[in-house]
Amino acid sequence: MNARIDMAAVRGLFSRLAARGAPGLPIGVDFAAESLNMMQVDAVPGGARVRAAVSLPYPIERSRLLADPRALRAFVRGALAAAPFSGRRMVGALAPSEVRILPLTVNVPAGQNEQQAVGRAVREQLGAAAAESVVDYYQVRSADAAGSEKQVLAAVAPTATVVNYLEALRGAGLDPVALDIGPAAIARLLAAMHREDYGQSVLLINFGSTRSYLTVIWGRRLMLDREIELGETTLVSKVATTLGLDARTALALLRQHGTGAVAGHEPGSATPDMGRTIREILHSEFAALAEELVRTQVYVASRTRGSTVSKVYLNGSVARYANIPQRIAQLVHLPVEVLDPFTAFADMDKDRGAQQMHGIALAAGLALRGVEHG
Repeated sequence: MNARIDMAAVRGLFSRLAARGAPGLPIGVDFAAESLNMMQVDAVPGGARVRAAVSLPYPIERSRLLADPRALRAFVRGALAAAPFSGRRMVGALAPSEVRILPLTVNVPAGQNEQQAVGRAVREQLGAAAAESVVDYYQVRSADAAGSEKQVLAAVAPTATVVNYLEALRGAGLDPVALDIGPAAIARLLAAMHREDYGQSVLLINFGSTRSYLTVIWGRRLMLDREIELGETTLVSKVATTLGLDARTALALLRQHGTGAVAGHEPGSATPDMGRTIREILHSEFAALAEELVRTQVYVASRTRGSTVSKVYLNGSVARYANIPQRIAQLVHLPVEVLDPFTAFADMDKDRGAQQMHGIALAAGLALRGVEHG
């Protein structure tokens, strides 16, 4: 592979690979931090329905598994056999730590090439490193989209990282047809969930281990995706250090009591309120999060000529904590709920959706790409 930016070849992100005929749409495959998440959908009138979905914890650490072709192939074979998947064609995405997302404003005068303009902007940002990177971009929705200035999110990854990941996928018996941008896949899922609310903006807080991500869609288009300095590790470490606990015990407390007492808790209880204790310990972390959320709401209003975020979804590890929607609602004064990806699909058994695997949102968004592109 020639290690240079070729913007003419990246319309499908990290360069689209030629799709081969197969009985089913491509499987959305997400090698997440702790588990392999996969979903395949069928296109139906008005949307899509789930054909197969699994979430399996890794038998060994993720990096070791991806570096062991024999173990990876056996693991993937077992995952494919665990649900009625059709074929081996798949759409994937690199791990967030392996991709750099650059928010860019590019000027594209009438008659000029947008891809070349993005390529120039990326080279200006990265310098010599651009020559050893694979680049694609996603145009961000804005109220001023008709002008010559375009807001885009450029996804940049080292060429060697992309090649190695594709080789690992093929070695596992999968047939990658495209690599997608993670934020674009999440936006696709949120758009499918809000197909009737085209004019609304919704925010997803995706909590990770060391970083978290704020993603906003407006109608069916991605508006914003940015990283913030807050992750589960920070919260667990702060609680563990303050209370003199090991990390495992601190994590168990967070999952049981959440990150703060909720309204209506009896203040005069004789039993110490662990929820209030944790709230005090994590006050500075959530004050910082509140500032980030306010900043995000101001940005949305500036880009939509006054529209506001209508709803907040939570996803990731922290979303499993007790009472976390109520705690975030106290910060944003908006409806907040834990993301249920299965509400995006037709004829979905609600009981099945409630019982399904944690963390499959990205795989769902990747699977929905097949509905758009085949």
